[in-house]
Amino acid sequence: MDIIIAGAGRVGFRLAKTLCTKHNVTVIDQNEDALNRLQESIDILAIVGNIENPKTYDLLVDKESDLFIAVTDMDETNIISTLIADETIKVKDKIIRLRNEFFAKSSISKRLGITASVFPFNLSANSVKSLLDFPKANNIKTFNDFEQKLISVRATSSISLENVVSESIKVVGIERDGEFFIPNLYETTQKDDLVYLFGNEKDIRELCSQLEPQMPEDIQNIVIFGADMLGVEIAKLLSNYDVSIKIIEKDIDKCQKASNVLQENVTVINSKYGEHQLFKEENLDNADMLIATSKNDEENIIKCLEAKEHKIKKVVAINNDLEHYYLMHKLGIVAVRGPKTNAYYSILEKISSSSIINQRKYCGGKGVLISRKIYKDSLLLDTFIRPLEVPNCCSFIIKNDKIEDFDKTSEVEVGDVILAFGTNEDTDKIEKWINSL
Repeated sequence: MDIIIAGAGRVGFRLAKTLCTKHNVTVIDQNEDALNRLQESIDILAIVGNIENPKTYDLLVDKESDLFIAVTDMDETNIISTLIADETIKVKDKIIRLRNEFFAKSSISKRLGITASVFPFNLSANSVKSLLDFPKANNIKTFNDFEQKLISVRATSSISLENVVSESIKVVGIERDGEFFIPNLYETTQKDDLVYLFGNEKDIRELCSQLEPQMPEDIQNIVIFGADMLGVEIAKLLSNYDVSIKIIEKDIDKCQKASNVLQENVTVINSKYGEHQLFKEENLDNADMLIATSKNDEENIIKCLEAKEHKIKKVVAINNDLEHYYLMHKLGIVAVRGPKTNAYYSILEKISSSSIINQRKYCGGKGVLISRKIYKDSLLLDTFIRPLEVPNCCSFIIKNDKIEDFDKTSEVEVGDVILAFGTNEDTDKIEKWINSL
C-alpha cells in the first residue's frame, strides 16, 4: 500500500518504522529534525511542511494513496489535515487519532468521510476500568465478533495446564522472564508467569482466583496519582461504579479543573508526590488499587513501588514506553497501555483487519490473535478447513460458544469463528494461512 502519515511524533515515528517494511510510506511534518531522524533509520519519503496547509500536499497531487493517517497530538490539526488531504489528493481510506471523547459519541467522523477513528485516552481509561470487573487480572481484551475474552493473570504457584484447559478456557500464551511463548498442554506454570487465558468470562474469573489468590476479590477504594487528561478520564469512568476514589495532584490548577469536572464524585487532593506521610495522612494505604497515570514511566514505577511498601496489593502503572513494559511486569505492577501506545496498536490493528478478518496484539505486542468469522455468504461454508501448521502457534474454532481444538480438518458453519494465536514473529505465516482458507 501507499500510506501517508501526518505527524512525525512518537506515534507517527513508530507507525512509519513498522509500516515501511511492507508498504511505501510518506511522512509529513514541519519538524525537519524529526523527519531527518526518521530518514536516517528507515526508508520513507519525507515532506517538510505544515499539514494544515494545502500547499504541503503539492508533491502528492498526481499520486493515488491507499491510506492517510493523521496522528498529531491536536484533534483540530488532525481533522483539518484529513479534510485537506481529502480535497487535494486521492486517498482511499483515512484513519484519524482523536483525544476529545465528544467525537467518539458524535457522527462527525462519518460525515467527514473518515474510515476509522481511534480514541487512545478512552482506550487506556477503559483498560483500567475493566480491572474493576476482574480484580485479579492484569489485562482484559473484549471482541466484537464473539463473547469470549482474552485475560491475563499472574500465577503465584505451579499449576499444570492440563487442569486448566477445557471447552470454555484455553491457555494462549505465557510470558516468562520477559519471553513470550504459546505453551503446550503439558506445560506447568511457574511463579510470576503471566498467563493468557482465552474463553468464557465466568469460568476464567473462577480460575483467576486459583492462579492469583493474593489479589483482592473486590475493589472498593481507589487512588489515582495525576490529574492530567488521562487521570481525570479514568476517574470519570470509575466513578460510575460504587467505589471511593481519590485523585492526588501536585498542581493546584489541575486540581481545580479536576474538581470542576468530577464534582462530588471524586475527592481531589493537592499534595506534593514526594511527601512520604501522604499515605498515612490521607488514608491512602487503605486503597485496594492504586493507579499511576504520569507520562513518565519511571515516576509511575516509583509510585507503584511506594504503594506496595504500604501494602496496597493492586498497583497499576500507565506504560508509555515499551522498554519499561517487562520491568513493570517483573516488579508485579499491572502495565496498562498509555494513550500513545494505544494509538499505535489500534491503528496497526485497523490496517491489518477487515470486515471479515481481525487482528489484535497482546502481551506488549509479543503475541497476536487473528480471527475470521464465517458469514452466510462465506465461500468457506460446506468446505473442510485444514488446521494451522505453524510451530508454537495454536488454532481453534468457536462453535455455539464452545472453543474446539483445531487439530484436524474441520467443517465450518455460519456464525463460527476461526482463531489463531501466535507470536508476533509468526504474524505473516498466520495471515497467509487464514487468508488462504
